[in-house]
Amino acid sequence: MVSAKTILAYLLYALLAAILFLVLLFPDQAVKAYVDSRLAAIDPSLSMEAETIRPAMPPGLKMTGVDLNRNNVRLAHFEDARMSPDLATVLQDKKQVRFQARIAGGTVNGRATLEDTGPAGPLRVEAVLSDIRLGKLDAIKTHVPFALSGSLNGRMTHDGTRAPTGMTNGLLNVSDLHITLREPFFGISELVMDQTDADFSVSSGNLRLKSLTFDGPMVEGKITGTIELRQPVEQSRLNLTGNAKPRPELLARLQETLPQGIVNTRTLGTRGLTFRVRGSIDDPDLSMR
Repeated sequence: MVSAKTILAYLLYALLAAILFLVLLFPDQAVKAYVDSRLAAIDPSLSMEAETIRPAMPPGLKMTGVDLNRNNVRLAHFEDARMSPDLATVLQDKKQVRFQARIAGGTVNGRATLEDTGPAGPLRVEAVLSDIRLGKLDAIKTHVPFALSGSLNGRMTHDGTRAPTGMTNGLLNVSDLHITLREPFFGISELVMDQTDADFSVSSGNLRLKSLTFDGPMVEGKITGTIELRQPVEQSRLNLTGNAKPRPELLARLQETLPQGIVNTRTLGTRGLTFRVRGSIDDPDLSMR
């Protein structure tokens, strides 16, 4: 007669063997292909690479060394990422997957809602960004005439099926933003903002900047307009207008460096400086009045 201890040992052995085979034979390439197809539904130029893709408990996936690429150029590197299904929605028409990831010293947490598990089915993604260091993001390290640093927080959503019909909306804020110009502008090489807030949407290859407000010890102001997104990103076309009001410290420096006749420096501190930006990110055309 087989003892209960023997039965338990066989069950444990079978369980361990199943887990071992699940790990060794886990279809990581199939998972990557599915994720790539979902990324392509947002933007056909997006793809993903990961050092490892493994099952995790509770049921889900864990990835390490994840690179998000656009046209084979890395946009962001995630130290690790985890996805797990919301079990309460498995038998529903709209299935939800929760995800968490670590990136640039901060985190991204959110959920994706799928109305169809196929690669082109309707998709909604909601994400919360926390304490991400701008200076560590690969997408920021492009050949543009400035460098950015600061702590990024906010929320983003994406709704749609295959690009370009989808729409992305965002409400982001950056604290302690430093903008370092590679070439000084009228003697100014760096601007510091205590708080910067952006309300924007992206659709059909165009970024609509509903409001970008900034406030710091040197200047405060607001920018609105559109950016026609192109690849590489530094060739994106700008159509922006704004107003900036310098604080006393910056005002004194501008009065010393601005050529006479460009603007009325006596009214800068009250009315501010109204400007327009055209051209591209790497070669902007700035006009002031």
